[in-house]
Amino acid sequence: GSTISDSAIILMGAIVNTKAIIGDKTMIDMNSVVGSGVIIGKNCHIGAGSVIAGIMEPISEERVIIEDDVFVGANAVILEGIHIYEGAIIGAGAVVTKDVLSNTTVVGVPAKVISKNGAWELNEELRKRL
Repeated sequence: GSTISDSAIILMGAIVNTKAIIGDKTMIDMNSVVGSGVIIGKNCHIGAGSVIAGIMEPISEERVIIEDDVFVGANAVILEGIHIYEGAIIGAGAVVTKDVLSNTTVVGVPAKVISKNGAWELNEELRKRL
C-alpha cells in the first residue's frame, strides 16, 4: 500500500509502513521507521535509526510531510502532523515537535532553530560517496 519511487534507496532494516510515499532519489537509511501515511519528497536523506510518526501510531488525522531536499540526521524523531519544508536540516537525535520552515536547521530535544540558511551541499556530498 506504499508508493516508493524506483530511484529511492531503502537500506537494511528500514521499515516503510502502509500508505507512505517516498519520492525520487530519497534515501531511507538503516533501521529507520517511516510511519503510515508519511509523505517524503525528492532528494531527501532520512538518517539511520530515525523515526517518523505515522497516522496510525498513535492515531492522528495529520500526516507527516517532508518536502524535497530535506536532510534528517541519525536517530531523529519527527512527531505526528509535523511539516518539514524544503531544504530543512534536522540534526542527529533531534525531537521535532513543531513544523520546520524552508532552509532552516534545527537541533536538540525539543528541536530548536540554530540556522535559517540551510546547508544542502552536505547531502549532495554524502550522495557522491555512495
